[in-house]
Amino acid sequence: MEWVSFLQRVDRLRWRLRQPVANLLAGPYRSVFRGEGIEFADARPYEAGDDLRRIHWSLSARKNSPYVRLGQEERELLCVLAIDRSASMRIAPEKEDITLEAVVALALSAQLNGDRVRWVTFTSRVERFSAARRGETHIWGSLAQLWQAPPAERQSRLGPLLHWFAHTHRRRSFLGIVSDLFFQDSAWAQLRALAQRHFVLLVSPYVAQEWLTLPWGFLPLIEVETGQKQVSRRKLQPTLPPGSFRWARLLPNLSPIEGLRVALLPPLH
Repeated sequence: MEWVSFLQRVDRLRWRLRQPVANLLAGPYRSVFRGEGIEFADARPYEAGDDLRRIHWSLSARKNSPYVRLGQEERELLCVLAIDRSASMRIAPEKEDITLEAVVALALSAQLNGDRVRWVTFTSRVERFSAARRGETHIWGSLAQLWQAPPAERQSRLGPLLHWFAHTHRRRSFLGIVSDLFFQDSAWAQLRALAQRHFVLLVSPYVAQEWLTLPWGFLPLIEVETGQKQVSRRKLQPTLPPGSFRWARLLPNLSPIEGLRVALLPPLH
């Protein structure tokens, strides 16, 4: 009965999010991919090493400077959605609801663009993953199987996930990591290197207890992943170093789709 209720819940989310995703998310999701496809998308000044066959001759003549064509990258794209299933991601039903709504929105956006979807769950290791396929039956059936399976570990580490992804996905892909970023390791340099080849999006759901600012003093707490007693001051938030990836913070008072749109819409610097 739990399996049926989960599929019904995902189905309600799918129908509720279909129109908002089509209006707000599918456009930004598509526009971030620029490559050497056939369809013309944009042009930029020529740089050393560019293919001479891509020179935009008419624009170069008008600008009196060489320019090259940028094509829309082919839509044969793999969308890998990695979901953190550590203890900190399951501290409240509201956090699981935000997580589920975000991953369903990303999967719907990938489906509207004709991309293949692959689900991955991880903790301190890669727990389970699905095949990369299209079709709603595969998307929602695989999500239900991975979501219902109990995780083997309580802690979360980023390194094993990135190592698995780098060795199994050679072509440029979309990697969406849904996690609160309370990792027990530091693999940000590895993530920045991975983002040079793939498009990386970090999606961080938080509940009110985690988005807490103390006006003064200290707050004693027990870390749910390690069980250790800690003392936290000021904000209970992870620190994310700058890099060539985007970060969507999903807060309790913000729609997950709006948070994803804000993260996907601005250009990378």
